[in-house]
Amino acid sequence: MRIYLIDGYSLLYRAFYALPQSISTSGGLPTNALYGFTSMVLKLLDTEEPVGIGVVWDGGMPEYRTEIFPEYKANRSAMPEELRMQLDHLDEILSAMNIHSVRVEGFEADDVIATLSKKVPEGVELEIVTGDQDAMQLVEGAVKVARTTRGVSELKEYTRETVIEEYGVTPEQIPDYKGLVGDSSDNIPGVRGIGPKGASKLLQEFGSVEEIYANLDAVKAKGTKSKLEEGRESAFLSKELATMRYDVPVEFDAEGLKFEGVSPAVDEVVRRYEFRSLGQRLSELPTVGGERLAPPERLKVSVSEEPVDLSFEAVAVAPVGDGRWCVAETPTDVRLVEELPNRPLRVHDAKKNRVRDANFDTYLAAYLIRPGLGSYEVEAMAEDRGLAGVDVEHADERVAAAAQRAAVVQALSPKLHEELEELGLARLYYDVELPLADVLADLEDIGMPVDADTLAEVGKEVDGRLATLEAEIHRMAGRPFNIGSPKQLGEVLFEEMGIPPVRKTKTGYSTDAKVLNQLELQGHEIARLIVEWRELAKLKGTYVEGLGKLIGPDGRIHTTLNQTTTTTGRISSDTPNLQNIPIRTETGQRIRDAFTSSPGRKLLVVDYSQIELRILAHMTGEPTLVAAFRNGEDIHTRTAAEVFDIRPESVTPELRRRAKMVNFGVLYGISGFGLATRLGLDRVNPAEADEYIRRYFESYPKVTEFIEETFREARERAEREGSVPYVTTLFGRRRYVPELVDRKKNVQKLGERFAFNARVQGTAADIMKVAMIDLAPRVKSLGADMIMQVHDELVFDVDEEAVRTVAELAAERMVAAYDLDPPLEVEAKVGERWGRGEPLALAR
Repeated sequence: MRIYLIDGYSLLYRAFYALPQSISTSGGLPTNALYGFTSMVLKLLDTEEPVGIGVVWDGGMPEYRTEIFPEYKANRSAMPEELRMQLDHLDEILSAMNIHSVRVEGFEADDVIATLSKKVPEGVELEIVTGDQDAMQLVEGAVKVARTTRGVSELKEYTRETVIEEYGVTPEQIPDYKGLVGDSSDNIPGVRGIGPKGASKLLQEFGSVEEIYANLDAVKAKGTKSKLEEGRESAFLSKELATMRYDVPVEFDAEGLKFEGVSPAVDEVVRRYEFRSLGQRLSELPTVGGERLAPPERLKVSVSEEPVDLSFEAVAVAPVGDGRWCVAETPTDVRLVEELPNRPLRVHDAKKNRVRDANFDTYLAAYLIRPGLGSYEVEAMAEDRGLAGVDVEHADERVAAAAQRAAVVQALSPKLHEELEELGLARLYYDVELPLADVLADLEDIGMPVDADTLAEVGKEVDGRLATLEAEIHRMAGRPFNIGSPKQLGEVLFEEMGIPPVRKTKTGYSTDAKVLNQLELQGHEIARLIVEWRELAKLKGTYVEGLGKLIGPDGRIHTTLNQTTTTTGRISSDTPNLQNIPIRTETGQRIRDAFTSSPGRKLLVVDYSQIELRILAHMTGEPTLVAAFRNGEDIHTRTAAEVFDIRPESVTPELRRRAKMVNFGVLYGISGFGLATRLGLDRVNPAEADEYIRRYFESYPKVTEFIEETFREARERAEREGSVPYVTTLFGRRRYVPELVDRKKNVQKLGERFAFNARVQGTAADIMKVAMIDLAPRVKSLGADMIMQVHDELVFDVDEEAVRTVAELAAERMVAAYDLDPPLEVEAKVGERWGRGEPLALAR
């Protein structure tokens, strides 16, 4: 009869650090430790088939050890918050698996296990599962140790012979071994300078710490003898700390530890914690205590080419790829058609599949429920929610795959709808994200007109400037070299030119942007030229050459607008990324010049004026900010007056520039050093920049309160709901911020920047989306097309005679997208080229 005792915290910590912390439920609860722990227990049950199994937990720090050595385990950091959050759920999992937990108040798990090991009934074999060396002292006869050697996936069994072979001492000598060697994990000091080999040799010769010191004169090596003499007190203390106790008030309950099967509740555990890959393994274990949930039967889907039944409320669709569609009327009944039925449609990724007016999109729903996952495969989402797999018999593999997807979408849609309702995201989903997919599809289809000749001219200009820069850099270096090679650049700068290196990496000298900026501030002109060369080379490859290859037969570039790639809700652009063309450089402006209006039309650009600062004023209710915007003041001048304690009319352009950096820096949680770098370290040092930030918060106390409240609410919400911390926009969009409870302070600070920025920037993104949905059909009827969205601006291709009408309409609807206090404001420019529009006065 074999029984396993698991050292609970030892295995739990192993699982936490062995598995990626990105493993979590769709609701955001981290589960890497829960998953790893459960997986290891399952492995024991599967491969070892023990009669009994139990988990032993610490019941607190033992007083007797801290009394003799207050520093005992003092070097251990507090349990990471991400792990603590999981610990609260482990009892539920073990209870569902019918696995007994043992905890004795005031005693460590080691001592509980040690005591139990001495009370093993005759005929019982005990296997102790742990990651600690200490347990080796318990190996004796029927007691063995299985130690985790690689994460939680592999165990090595230790018998008396194995202990002697690995440590060079017997199990009984392990406390003596620790007394000499020490144990950094428990802060046991040992004897300074005595290592594992030396300790083994001494114990083989003398037998114990006591005998070593009783025969110290017999120690031949003078150095070893000297170390032992100096460490006498520490050796005896360390042995005492490492010696497990056998007097814990606990009895070995073999009957209570017996494992006869899991409880029916284990099915709910699998679903709640989304242990998809463990579900099958758990289903193979015996069950006691009632009927388990019947595993969902795999759906048997039949595919026919009969007409679609119009009696069903909504159907799911998936493209076959050759002009045909699979239409799921129920999760088991699929029709193959060439035209989509004129009825409510469910689909996975409506924009990509160009399904207009979908009434449900499982892809967008999954993104809103859990932003930031990156992948939203419909089959995985279905498995996570306990939905059955799908079997389709069809000779055409494309039809079978499409039928399977349509069937899963049909079954999954109601479940995702319920989750959206539960999380308070339904309105954002149905009113914003779902209709936006059609708007973005239109923008992608229309595209932006491009002048290839202008692109070619910009290419020649860039080539000429790159050649000039290269020649000057080579002249300063004293020889030609590959400027694009970090290795060669490092050798030239720091070895041949003798510039003191700023930072070295494993591969050599660092020449990243931070290093070059620092060298530039030190007065090294070559660094400034290299920075410019890099920026131009990147622009050339990404835009000048890259854009030319992407011009379609219609003379337009059709970017992809992504709705599900950012955690804040912002729309992103790729292939090509038209949102990242720099606007503050001449080359960037020239690249924008290549984007033109259609013949007989003008490009109209309407953008929100300081939308994020207005949202900040609204959210915080900071009176000074609100009043400044309401009164039409320049907000950066107002901030300069507050921060520098001067009258607004005394604010110089330089002070306004600094205040502007402070205003936007606060939104992104910028540090004093970061602000000083942006302002120019030659003008403002970090201490001075810190003072600017301090004065900002002193001048706007409601902003400080709002920021602190944001962090506090996110952490309290996580505690209350058993999830990771999250913040919400004014529209209810969630942004999960696990960094807020990270054990590292610098990561927590990063999380605080994410949290604050997500509330403001996410709200701005939501407002823009509302405006786009409202405007797209309206401008179409006026002879205009919305053709691009870039953060806070919308670009329209407008009939010349309709420019004024469209501009006024855009301004009206963009301002009406959300009732902010202070109100939203927009600005407009019009011209034939994207980069050269003239301001257009709008009616107030």
